Amino acid sequence: MLTQALNSKVVSQRKRKRPFLSLRFKLLFGFTLTFSCVFAGAYYWFYRYSTSTALSRIKEELIWTLEGASAEIDGDALLTLKKEAKPREDGYTDDPRYWEHVRFLASLKAINPEVLAYTYLPGDSPNEVIFIGSSSALQDPPFGAKFLERFVSSGDENSLISGLEKLSIYLEPYTDEFGYWVSGWIPVKNAKGENVGGLGIDYRADYVIRVQQGIRDSILVAFVSTYGGLFILVFIFSSLFSRPLQVLAKAAEDVQKEDYDSYIQQLKQLEPRKGLPSLLPTDEISTLTDIFDLMVQDVRSREIKLKQQVAELKIEIDEVKRQNQVKEIIDTDFFQSLQEKARRYRNRISAEQKIPKSEEP
Repeated sequence: MLTQALNSKVVSQRKRKRPFLSLRFKLLFGFTLTFSCVFAGAYYWFYRYSTSTALSRIKEELIWTLEGASAEIDGDALLTLKKEAKPREDGYTDDPRYWEHVRFLASLKAINPEVLAYTYLPGDSPNEVIFIGSSSALQDPPFGAKFLERFVSSGDENSLISGLEKLSIYLEPYTDEFGYWVSGWIPVKNAKGENVGGLGIDYRADYVIRVQQGIRDSILVAFVSTYGGLFILVFIFSSLFSRPLQVLAKAAEDVQKEDYDSYIQQLKQLEPRKGLPSLLPTDEISTLTDIFDLMVQDVRSREIKLKQQVAELKIEIDEVKRQNQVKEIIDTDFFQSLQEKARRYRNRISAEQKIPKSEEP
């Protein structure tokens, strides 16, 4: 009883020191964390891959349009317009050469409705450009860069300047009041093959935004449906896996309380149904159950033997104790005196019995 009380005290102290979390909760938490990380990684990869693919497609079309259009633009004509054409108050000009040039730029939009094209020349100060024509000039109302409009570029817009020397592409979508765009620039050459100006094209990137939005929407639906289904499956399988361990834990508590009848009832819950033993292979849990049962049976038999030995030892101890108590009584002076008196009395009785009756007074 003392040992059992000490064991119960130790177990209760362990329970107080360490909070309890069920195996089912750990499995569900682990699944949730793992699946969320995997899904987030897959979403990130697919999102970046789809966006990159869409931008690559746009880049190919942008380069093809820039190279094809720049080959048709006469750089000397742009320089002539800058020198000879007179701007109007509204920022445009009545020079027919300007409108012929603008109609060519607008024809690019007719081929690809996603593009807005414009031409420009280097300005008089660093990072300054002078716009010549814009396909938006034919819109109603017209918008975009006007004739001989000056602009000083900075930051990402320095691609305008680099476009005077080489093909430059800016594929990071940006936004203005007209929508989302990516841009590209390429040099315009004169008759000698020298770079004298530049052609810029703004390509509408709403397609990329639609792709990204479509991915977000589809991923959300896939995540909710897949996550819910997998969560239910994990919940069911976690119950199947954790239930035998819960039964074993309850059986171990019964053994610790020496309630072997309850232990047997608990262990019966883990017995396979009729007809299944030959169909289902054993696993770690069934092996653990068998080992645990053998261990408990061994412990129980040892406990029975120990109790028998304790009972026998108790009898021996009581006998020794009785003998010691008798010895203590015999060794006392009072007992020795009584024993002497009893001896004398027996001797006197014996002597009296030996005297003949005729000699009695």
